[in-house]
Amino acid sequence: MEPDRGRRRWLRPRTVRGRATAAVAAVASLALIACSAVLLYVVHTNLVNSAHATAHDHVEQAARQLASGVPAAEVQASLPDVSTSATWSSTAQEPVTGSQAADGGVSAEVDTSSGTTVVQAFPNLAPADTAVITMIWALVPVTALLVVLIAGLTWYAMGRALRPVADIRAEFADITAHSLQQRVPVPDSHDEVALLAETMNGTLDQLQRAVGRLRTFTSDASHELRGPLTTLKARLELALARPDRAEWTTVGDEALHDTTRLEEIVADLLLLARLDARQPLKLQPLCVTDLVRRTVAERYPHQPVVLLTDSAPDTTVPGSRTALARLLTNLLDNALRHAHSSVIVEVRDTERELVVEVMDDGPGIPAADRERVFDRFTRLDDARTPSQGGTGLGLAIARDIATAHGGTLTAEAPLETGSGARMVMILPLPAMQ
Repeated sequence: MEPDRGRRRWLRPRTVRGRATAAVAAVASLALIACSAVLLYVVHTNLVNSAHATAHDHVEQAARQLASGVPAAEVQASLPDVSTSATWSSTAQEPVTGSQAADGGVSAEVDTSSGTTVVQAFPNLAPADTAVITMIWALVPVTALLVVLIAGLTWYAMGRALRPVADIRAEFADITAHSLQQRVPVPDSHDEVALLAETMNGTLDQLQRAVGRLRTFTSDASHELRGPLTTLKARLELALARPDRAEWTTVGDEALHDTTRLEEIVADLLLLARLDARQPLKLQPLCVTDLVRRTVAERYPHQPVVLLTDSAPDTTVPGSRTALARLLTNLLDNALRHAHSSVIVEVRDTERELVVEVMDDGPGIPAADRERVFDRFTRLDDARTPSQGGTGLGLAIARDIATAHGGTLTAEAPLETGSGARMVMILPLPAMQ
């Protein structure tokens, strides 16, 4: 069985162009053979019927001549395909002018002065057979030529149709991680191939942006990690160079501060990696108002944070308590870091959404930077430096958490001019809320 299967696989064309051409040629061959068979049958039938009709006419003509007294020899001389024979009849009969088929031919009985004469004529089928044979010899090469012509046209048409695919494949094969700016050619045909090329270019756009973000993120992460490590190394080298003069308690405190910052950066990086991997969160019905109240009470008991709520006490969203608590903490830490006097947290709900706003009275965020603040390791000014606290990942993490819950997190314009930054998180409410 295996050799037969391998032989069939070898006989089958390997390319789409070859398979399409073979299929069209096979269908054309069957159609032409069927049409030729029908044509031969019709022609042969018509010629046979014509031969029978001629024999019938000759028999009737011979019968009329015999009935009128023309000798049988003259009748046979004028009609070579007619034969006559005399039969004896005991009773007188009327002349017979009709004819009938007998033993494959046409015959008629005629009463003459010498008695009853049988007139017979056999149709000449040789021309019909000859015509069919001639047509077969003509149809075979014509049919073969037509099949070859159809196959050639199909091969050419498929080649033109698939040429853009070959161009796309060749261009795509040249694209590597270092040449993601290249794009595959889009044909002007506005067909499925063009849609395929546009889809591939769209995917390449997303891939290029993702790789660009990854490279930027890797560079920024290396820079953020290098700073505390360099500082820690320098302090330890300086203390070890003069161990008798070093204040080891201060050195230990500073080293602990640097390692704590490193730990925060690594923890944030791991959290971002989990969020980027789209790992499913453990969702449960969660009252966001209660979560905000607990977060403020536990983490900011002595901070100027004001909670305003216009949400029903039983309003819940499907969410992860740990993830949403981290989101709220990042927003509050960012607001308190830049606020002059107070931070306001407002929770309200509509028919379909739960809205949480965190507003401060600090310097605010310029309109041009309200989207950029969510980029990783983004700091807008000198005041937002590592020495001021934070890893530069807080808002990026907060947005990813909101996205993982099917919501959004944006920086909006303040409600009043000069009133500081305003972060708005929107989470969808369950359908049966």
